[in-house]
Amino acid sequence: MSTTTFETVIKDYLDNRAREDSLFAETYKKANKSIKECCRYIISRARKLGGTAVAVDDATVYGWAVHYYDEDDIKVDKKQEPVEIVASAAESAKAEQSKPQLKLQPKRKRGDDNSLQLSLFGEL
Repeated sequence: MSTTTFETVIKDYLDNRAREDSLFAETYKKANKSIKECCRYIISRARKLGGTAVAVDDATVYGWAVHYYDEDDIKVDKKQEPVEIVASAAESAKAEQSKPQLKLQPKRKRGDDNSLQLSLFGEL
């Protein structure tokens, strides 16, 4: 998932939240806040949990987005390394399924040897 798509997902969530919650709608209008910076804040929070490879549930990510708009004193690092963003566990599972899988296949018979050999090219 690209960063732009991630920004769109976060913006859509916050737009819906603002329509349903009038108090948040006022907070969401802050001129000193932006979706791009909100997403950088979310990424920085995730990195604090475990570096460059972490899994964070959707509710936590959306909570961080709301927190970014609630707090006026949040400072976001403008210089962050690019990261790959997966918005949900379902997308992560789909990405994993599309990768080639290693499978054990029977070894060619040489006498009575019944051991298995790992095939890198099985079912490609």
